[in-house]
Amino acid sequence: MLSIIADARRIILRASLVVVSAVLVVNGSAGMVSAQDAADSKGKRESITLSPTKRIYTEDRGKVINDKLTILNDGETDYDFIAYARPYSVADGNYNTPNFDTPVKNADLYKWVRFEQVRYHAKAHETIYVPYTINIPENAAPGGHYGAIFAEIQVDNAKQKGSALARTKRVGMLTYLTVNGSIVQAGTDKGVSIPFWQAEPPMIASTTLKNDGNVHIDETVVMTVRDVLGNIKYRSSKDIQVLPETERVLDGEWEKSPWFGLFRVEVERKFLDKTQVSSGYVLMMPRFIPFITILLLIMGGVHAIYGRSRKVSKKGYRR
Repeated sequence: MLSIIADARRIILRASLVVVSAVLVVNGSAGMVSAQDAADSKGKRESITLSPTKRIYTEDRGKVINDKLTILNDGETDYDFIAYARPYSVADGNYNTPNFDTPVKNADLYKWVRFEQVRYHAKAHETIYVPYTINIPENAAPGGHYGAIFAEIQVDNAKQKGSALARTKRVGMLTYLTVNGSIVQAGTDKGVSIPFWQAEPPMIASTTLKNDGNVHIDETVVMTVRDVLGNIKYRSSKDIQVLPETERVLDGEWEKSPWFGLFRVEVERKFLDKTQVSSGYVLMMPRFIPFITILLLIMGGVHAIYGRSRKVSKKGYRR
């Protein structure tokens, strides 16, 4: 029985960390990321917020980078948290499955991160600054190096006594470092997809970029939607990074697009000193409309045939 409970705790812990990590990667351009619980039996909520969610550095070998991250306890309970660094890579083109466990090529930045202290105590509504350094080795390979810095709430065993399961919350910051030297910036444009018929919101237009170099590529994607009269109905802009030796698919989404209408979608992309613009028409139309249209046509055809046959039969009867 105890082993079953322990296994369940591990499964829930891993699931909660994966969800928070996925939010971190998808919303990496945001200013902060948070993890929180609903209020407990006493009406107190536990929450941790980190900012920024992304740092991008460029430095020489042998140099030391000094910086800090900000932790806000915006809940109603006090807690301890620890700071630590992990590798960062991705396992899919949408970057929705970050890998913070397995060190792979270029995901070695975590080895160079040092903290003044690793454990902190945060009172409710307190802001704490966590200093850290990145010590770049003299023999570091030129190009991109990547990692993530996390702050993780520590479970209070005394408060969790009597509870079989406890969730661990952590928030993190993605860290991109370019080590100067033989830098190769190269990418392959895999194109833009703007499906013509889309049956329901959100309206989607996707882009794909492959990184063939040894350092991340910065890409800006602007999606503009106009109606048939040329009026702008929606516009969004996203700044993303594409890691070396990966392909990244970015879905531009108009979440509150109408269920029905004809629109012209324009996607502008900027990367590696290039600007590319693609456009196409999108018909927003639920699947049931063509079905109903076909059904009405069939019913109209049957009615017409039936009406004609009745006229013919009446003429024959009169004769």
